[in-house]
Parts: sequence; C-alpha cells; structure tokens
Amino acid sequence: MKDKLYFNNLNGLRFIAALLVIISHLELNKSYFNEPNYFQNIKELGRLGVSLFFVLSGFLITYLLVKEKEKNGFIAIKNFYLRRIYRIWPLYYVIVLLSLFVLPHFIAFNIPHLKLNIESSFRLVLVVFLFVFFLTNVLVNIKLIPFATQTWSIGTEEQFYLIWPLIIDKFNKLKPLFIGILLVYNLLLFVFELGVVPEFKYFDLFKNFIHLFQLDSLTIGALGALLLNCKSILVRKITSIPIFILVLVIIILSVVFHLYFGFLASSSFALLFIVVILNLVNHPKLIALLENKTFNFLGKISYGLYMYHQIVIVFVLNFLLKYNIYNSFFLYVLSIGLTVLVAKISYRFLEQPFLIKKEKLATFNNQK
Repeated sequence: MKDKLYFNNLNGLRFIAALLVIISHLELNKSYFNEPNYFQNIKELGRLGVSLFFVLSGFLITYLLVKEKEKNGFIAIKNFYLRRIYRIWPLYYVIVLLSLFVLPHFIAFNIPHLKLNIESSFRLVLVVFLFVFFLTNVLVNIKLIPFATQTWSIGTEEQFYLIWPLIIDKFNKLKPLFIGILLVYNLLLFVFELGVVPEFKYFDLFKNFIHLFQLDSLTIGALGALLLNCKSILVRKITSIPIFILVLVIIILSVVFHLYFGFLASSSFALLFIVVILNLVNHPKLIALLENKTFNFLGKISYGLYMYHQIVIVFVLNFLLKYNIYNSFFLYVLSIGLTVLVAKISYRFLEQPFLIKKEKLATFNNQK
C-alpha cells in the first residue's frame, strides 16, 4: 500500500492560477476583435497565474522527490520521466496538432490579423521540431502559433523536469544549492536589466528565453518544499493568519497599482506565492479554505483549462459577433463554462487513461 501524500488547498490554488490566465486572455482576445477591453490594466494577471503555476510545480515536485529519496535512498529517474510523460504529453500534443493542422481551416476559429502563416517548408519543419522537443519557450520568441502560445510554459516545465530529479538525486546539500541557483539567475536578469552585455546574434532570443524560464519561481517553490520538509523554524514564523492576509493584500495592491519590481518582479511574487502556499498547507485554520468539491474538481482539470481556454474564447467571440449578441458578460460566462466542459471531457477520455498508468509508477498517492 502506497503512502498518501496530499496537500490541502492546492487543487483550488491551481484553479485560481488558471483563472487568472483565462481572465487575462479574455481581455486580450477582446482587443484582437476590436472590442472594448481592459487588457492593458489586467495583462499582468496572466503572468502572475503562470508564475503561481511554476511555484506550485517547484514546490510539489521537489517535495515528492525529496520524500522519495528519504524513503528509498534514491530517486527512480526513469519512473519520474514516465510519470511526467503520461501527465503532460497526451494533451500537449493534441493542442499542437489542433493548432497547426486543424483549427486554421475553420472560420469559427479565425482571429483578426493573427493567422497561422508559415512561410516555407523549412519554417514548418523548424516549428514542428521545436514543438516536438518542448522548445516552445524558444518558439514563442520566433513565431506566435495561435492557440498554442500558452505551451511556452509547458516547455519550461519539461526542461525543468529533465534536470531537477537528477539534481535532487545526486546532491545532498540542496538548500545552499537552490539559493545559489536563485542568486545566479537574478544576477543574470540584473545584467540584462543594465544592458551592459554587448549584443550578438541571437542575443535577444537568449535573453527572452532566460526571462521566460522563470527559474526563480521554480526554485523558490523548491526551497519552500525543503523548508516544510525539514520543519524549518522559518515556516513556523511565516505561518500565521496576519502574515497570510498581509501577503494577499500586497499581491492585490501590486496588481491594482501596477507595482512591479523590474528584474526582481518574478522573484518577488514567487516569494509572496510560496508564503501563501505554506500557509494554505500548514496552518490549521486555513487547511480547509479552498478544500471543497468544486475547487478540487476544477483544480484536477486545471491543465485542460489552461490548454483549451484560448480555443474556446475565440470560438465564443466569433459566435457572439456573428449573431450580433455580443456582450462582455456573455463572453465571460460562455467562455469559462465551455472551457470547463471541454476540460472535463478531455480529463475523462484523454488524460485519465494515462493518469492511471502514471499512478502505477508513483511512490506516493499524490496530486502531482
């Protein structure tokens, strides 16, 4: 019988992260269709949603890997990679195939002034190559592929998953290592911010790749996992209702008043998010805050919500405008409702058969 390893509230938090991205893209798509929108005011919501996803991923993956190493003395690397394949690949490749070869041929998925236009066979081969090998955080800086731009973050996570279990398996002193990674990454961002590096061919591509990788968010999530696992006094100090409320207020005020911190913005929000996470999983009075059937269900299908929402939003926009019944309320209700429905169907018939295989390889019964 496998040990159970489950963190309360995190499914609900996953849904909130997905919802932030969906809201941002709803307003973005309204701008594509020349409809009144608030995208410039709320565009950072999408970035924060993705950053929250990254912190969650770093936290959960690291905690599971550390516990596996403690239990078995090593990490079964092959099983880890297979679990990630079963979880990520089926839906990812469905979205890629739809975006490249199906949706561009249907007027219901037309986006004004944003069409798939691959100029040559070489360009098509390059795009397919980058998709196949999860280099989408490179591709997004070369060419935007409608309905698949969100896969840049999947590329980032897959690259992270490729090296992270090896690091945790081979190194024992992880905290100083993670702090070193965090410092080096932010130093690199600082150098970019100063603009003192002489530009060379493909420099912008490299710089944008580093920015998108958000290694700070992933590493801060991982540090949170280490601190929780070793029952650090720091976790006890930051686990309190006043601190939880204060951090939420800081996040909200930062978004409302557009208070971002230059090259430190990603790390700053990641630190705030890990405090939220540690409170939600560790404070007895918060342990059930997001624990209900609805949030647990929506958190389970959050991968589908994230991957399908752009397709649904464009379809709904075209439908409402074609029949002259467009208004923002209908757009939000229909887009979110249909995205949930599509994600639910996908989870049941596409993802779940692979998730069953994934769970057979897991060391713990868990939510990652």
